[in-house]
Amino acid sequence: MSTFRKKIKKILGKVVRCLPNIFKRKLIEGLTIFVYHEISDRPSKFAELHGLAVSLESFRKQIQWIKSNFKVIHPRDLLSGDKLPKEAALISFDDGFLGSFENGLAILEEMEAPSIHFLNMQAILEQKPVLSATTCFLEENVPDFLKFTKEFNIQYPFHLTLTPSDLGVFEEKYGIINNKAVLEYQGDFADLNEIKKWENKRLVTFGNHLYDHWNVAALTHDELEQQYKKNETELSQFKNSINFFAFTNGQPGSCFSANDVTFLEYLGAEKVFSASGGGNIDTSDFLLRRMSLYEWDVDEDYIWFQLGWAKLSDLLSKASK
Repeated sequence: MSTFRKKIKKILGKVVRCLPNIFKRKLIEGLTIFVYHEISDRPSKFAELHGLAVSLESFRKQIQWIKSNFKVIHPRDLLSGDKLPKEAALISFDDGFLGSFENGLAILEEMEAPSIHFLNMQAILEQKPVLSATTCFLEENVPDFLKFTKEFNIQYPFHLTLTPSDLGVFEEKYGIINNKAVLEYQGDFADLNEIKKWENKRLVTFGNHLYDHWNVAALTHDELEQQYKKNETELSQFKNSINFFAFTNGQPGSCFSANDVTFLEYLGAEKVFSASGGGNIDTSDFLLRRMSLYEWDVDEDYIWFQLGWAKLSDLLSKASK
């Protein structure tokens, strides 16, 4: 994020933070879901370039702030039928980065905070890089890939528009992708042994993020069903898996449609999560919105800006329905 944008967000956040408590409490009513990826002091190039990593110190401070301002709920509370706390929060992680387990979950366990990890089981079982890291690596390091995208009219950003058949054609034309190099760029993911360490922990749950990290909008419904069910089968081996689904990338329009949400309900998902940056006024909604916290959000002004923006986004979303 540019320095100018950071300054604007800090100024607006300070305005929000200085509001009377009665108004600030309104900003955190409902359900606020926070999404993280990697928790590490030594993030990979991929995680650093794309703002996916939060340091251990910043993560600890953010969770302390969340716990002091919200009631952190267990993911299963969304299915209990009980009324949620007035100012509820849920902590989530995407993908399965090793640091989110070794560092993130260790801190959450110490602070007795529940969470859900949305996992791509192919990366965990096969130690194969996820599609988003593969695509970004090819874009930055393999000139033939850019030539290929022009030849086949694949639109930027490529990690959102590349289809399974596109990737197959690329490998037929230019050779098998060097997964070892991509893994070094992406950074370590948890393996099966690491996942199993956490399956009996009462505060930890696992959810579905597709078998590989495909963008749903680039898949046919047959491909989406295959990816969803294959991941669901692998997740079912864990006692703490829950039939929740989080869209990869997570933005409506470019990443999924209302039709995709309906199809996932047909496939059996009990809740579906986006990463559109909003909050959730109606906590019973099937599609729930999540907001990211970044390394620089250790400053309260930035967090209050994020919450204010989330509430505005949610109100606009409700008004458009």
